[in-house]
Amino acid sequence: MRRITVVLIALALVLTGVAPVLGQEAPVGTFYAAWPYPIPPDGHLNSFAAGGPAVGAGLGLYYRWVELPLAYFLASQADYEPWLAESWEFEGDQAFVVHLRQGALWSNGSPITADDVVGTFAIGRIMKWTDFNYVSEVEKVDDYTIRFTLSNPSLYARHLILRDNIRSMETYGDLAQKAVALYESGEEKDSEAWKALQTEIGEFHPEAIIASGPFIYSLSDVGDSFMTLHWQPNSIFSDTVKFGEVKIWYGETEAVTPLVLDGQVTYATHGFPPATDQAMQDAGLRILRAPYLYGAAVYINHTKYPFSRPEVRKAMAMVIDREESAFLTKGLSAQPVHYMAGMADSLVDLWLSDEDKAELNTYDFNPEAAEELLLSIGFTRDSNGKWIDDQGNPVAAEYIFQAEWADYGAAAQHAVAQLNDFGFDITGRAVQWQQLDQDLKDGNFTLTVRSWGTSSPFPSAQLYGTVRDWNYTGLPEGQTGLNFPMEFEWNGEQIDFTALIAEASAGLDPDAQRPAIAKAVKIWNDLLPVIPLSMALTNNPLNENLATGAPPDDDPIWLNGGGAADNYITYLTMKGVLSPGPDA
Repeated sequence: MRRITVVLIALALVLTGVAPVLGQEAPVGTFYAAWPYPIPPDGHLNSFAAGGPAVGAGLGLYYRWVELPLAYFLASQADYEPWLAESWEFEGDQAFVVHLRQGALWSNGSPITADDVVGTFAIGRIMKWTDFNYVSEVEKVDDYTIRFTLSNPSLYARHLILRDNIRSMETYGDLAQKAVALYESGEEKDSEAWKALQTEIGEFHPEAIIASGPFIYSLSDVGDSFMTLHWQPNSIFSDTVKFGEVKIWYGETEAVTPLVLDGQVTYATHGFPPATDQAMQDAGLRILRAPYLYGAAVYINHTKYPFSRPEVRKAMAMVIDREESAFLTKGLSAQPVHYMAGMADSLVDLWLSDEDKAELNTYDFNPEAAEELLLSIGFTRDSNGKWIDDQGNPVAAEYIFQAEWADYGAAAQHAVAQLNDFGFDITGRAVQWQQLDQDLKDGNFTLTVRSWGTSSPFPSAQLYGTVRDWNYTGLPEGQTGLNFPMEFEWNGEQIDFTALIAEASAGLDPDAQRPAIAKAVKIWNDLLPVIPLSMALTNNPLNENLATGAPPDDDPIWLNGGGAADNYITYLTMKGVLSPGPDA
């Protein structure tokens, strides 16, 4: 059986363009994952563009096994482990220099060099990567050294640079050259030339992946029920990873749950409701509960009156019982948000003084206070107790939510029920998650539910993540998202929220960032661009019949969030800590 498996893997490597290293035998055993990856023809292999199984949103944490970043972030140590990079340093406060690991190879045997890094970031600039809020130039010093000139010196810049997946310029080199030429031409980033190149990059569909991670795949490996990643011998982790292939079952929570309970999934990151959580425990699965830095929130289209008024959003925050919402969403694997500050509660405690925290409105469950607030701005109730706004219209809206996401679906239906109990007229509607994403980006919604916050531990990333990634500021031309204005008047002062958040991450001294962080948090807390509901803990099932070696529950590795790119499973698998179990 072992010989047959090795032969099959070797054949797969030939078909994906990888020649096995002579004398190096592929490991045996399958890691069974689950993820709702895009299926061809919509799916493709361009990891810079939306819609492909290659991109982070397309393959989730498992894409770290295909394209490696420069370093892995160890949240438990607030430090980085070198991966494609071997070291790095700041040169004063104006430059960040990265030294690549010499001898690292792409799956086709070519060396990973500075050209790949410079090209990756050249395309990233055109695609509006957040890195370029902090970086002005990326230059090759020599074949294994890259200098990032900093326009906005920041520790967050280091974080972004080290965690970006590096792409092979044998695949993207022509696009990288165009990106460099366009930037050097002096064209503005919102010019027609930039938009045209963004479109060209998005429409580029390479025929194959050149991988740096220990696994590789082609479009022929992507099926309607599952896709398969094959071990490849040229990665820096090929010698340590102990699985010969990864089989990823297709589907959201509803489709994946029976596979998990039937013992066919090694590990899953889906949001499982409390009843399913208990059923998985009863089935003998180990439930990994690690803290995220994000959770469920009510998203609002800020062009839709009266929800565009902060008073209405504050009232909503006070009539949705966040403790109930958290439990209904994920049971033991969710906690209610306390500070309502635009970043994780743990980060508020870390970065804000007691005096600053005392100024935050926690919007505790208080329908009576919500009523007083709405009455104070001219809202009234009709004879049936339903709210009428100050323009004489019912306070009514449709609330769309993901049909396949049991956890967020529960949060949405709970919010709808409580808002209606309060006297709003809210209609809930389940839609396919792909459609919801598109409607959100297009601004074709009034209320919905999505994640708020990010996996990053930096306050600026937390504050900016939601209002950038799902707002007109971070979406392609023509897409509006939340429509939350980033320039506004607050307490008699004109605020550029983007600039303020940049200030909150500026410089290499964290203490110097605290005043801007506190100000941005207070603004966020007062305006509520979205209404945070819960902070998530993972309830990720691990089948130890399929993978052995996982550390005990008190190991600090579990602080690396379950759904984030720097996932604990990514790390444990790459480092060879996890091995195939008896049923793998």
